[in-house]
Amino acid sequence: MRYIIYCRKSTDTEDKQLLSLDSQESELLEIAKRNDLEIVKTFRESMSAKAEGRPIFTEMIKMITSGKADAILCWKIDRLARNMVEGGRIIDLLGKGVIKEIRTYEGIHLPSDNVIMLAVHFGTAKQYVKNLSVDVKRGLRKKLSMGIWPSFAPLGYVNDKLNKTILVDNKRAKYIVRAFELYATGGYGVNEITAILYKEGLRTRSGNKVYRNQLERILKNPFYCGLMLRDEKLYEGKHKSLISKSTFDKINKVANDRSRPRPSRLFFPLRGFLKCESCNCLITASKKKGHDYYYCTNGKKICGEHKSYIRETYLYKEIAKMLENLHISDRKIELMYQSAKERASKDNNYSEQILDTLHKELESLTAKESKLLDIFLDEQISKEIYDKRILDLHNDQVSLKTQIKEVEIRQPSFTLEPVKNIFKQASASSKEFLEADDEQKREIIKNLLWNLTIKDKNIVNIQYKSPFDVIAKMPQNGQIYEMLRG
Repeated sequence: MRYIIYCRKSTDTEDKQLLSLDSQESELLEIAKRNDLEIVKTFRESMSAKAEGRPIFTEMIKMITSGKADAILCWKIDRLARNMVEGGRIIDLLGKGVIKEIRTYEGIHLPSDNVIMLAVHFGTAKQYVKNLSVDVKRGLRKKLSMGIWPSFAPLGYVNDKLNKTILVDNKRAKYIVRAFELYATGGYGVNEITAILYKEGLRTRSGNKVYRNQLERILKNPFYCGLMLRDEKLYEGKHKSLISKSTFDKINKVANDRSRPRPSRLFFPLRGFLKCESCNCLITASKKKGHDYYYCTNGKKICGEHKSYIRETYLYKEIAKMLENLHISDRKIELMYQSAKERASKDNNYSEQILDTLHKELESLTAKESKLLDIFLDEQISKEIYDKRILDLHNDQVSLKTQIKEVEIRQPSFTLEPVKNIFKQASASSKEFLEADDEQKREIIKNLLWNLTIKDKNIVNIQYKSPFDVIAKMPQNGQIYEMLRG
């Protein structure tokens, strides 16, 4: 038979005391030599077997199922799998004779053997992993409750492996303290502090620069004030703190203040809505001699328009003129509304007839549902028939309710009032814009306009947002009913 040697060494805690990959391979080669076994391939995998999806294991199975190998040689059966999915795959292939033999240092497994024993081996391995996980977590919680940090020491501390404690790293601790002190002043950002500490000599254990992300984690870590955070729970540590709790709290306050959005000192209502026609760059704004001016940012460095400054008050008048295109007198709006209402009433009568029919049909289905339940309770029909019919009734009810909603939405009376209000809003927009404060001006532009471009100090292009674009194109004698249909 052609054998595959399979060695696996996980980096997980439960495997640390087991043989290394080199040791496994050496022992297995000795077994192969002693028994004159033909080895066609050796696989080495460094991945936990407690979950399915190992790429090298999958490659080994493909090699066997394709007929390129017949048997597996491994150190122990739990090296192959510690989960029931891959364990079941091995059992299935062995039972069918696709795998002709699994040989370990403990014994030999053949297709003719009782597969229950092999299943027990895999099940035991799986349970071992689960028990070990529980035991490890319990041990970690016990250490934390005793004030012992059970993991790698953060920067500024070192692990004392002999006594299993955490000691202050005298070489780097002073820089960590300095970082907290600088940040607590509120006058330094994280990037500035990383640059300062790098110049002063702070390096990681591997000799690299401490970057922004790492410093942010340091500033948020309560370990430095004597507390240990694990799974969102705080524990009191026995290690020496580098800063006081009050300093750490101050750091948190500074960080929270920095994260809050700060209002802009200067507010320009039109900024963000205007573009330069020549280069398509945004128009920005600034205050000069008590007046607000807008000009091209010249982001592409090819435009001469950025030298032209346009006073804000002039742009307000130009935008108000554009909004005048949406003006329709209140009298015309009311006449169109009444006319459309008369036309819609005829359609409403037809819609109401349809709605009445649909509602009656829905009531009929509800009655059928109640009657069907009575028949089932009297044991006149089987549960299978009842379930089928009740499902059909339910589906019919859902379908009818959907139809009712669609007819209600299509009724013109449902849409006439909102459209009338849109006409009024559009008609009054120019006057309201000129009388509004800066915040209101920005809101009006945001709701009605977009794509405003400027050239030679003039607005040369403007587009209206929907549905105001329809109003702008409507003839003076246009009907509101036409807009409804559009």
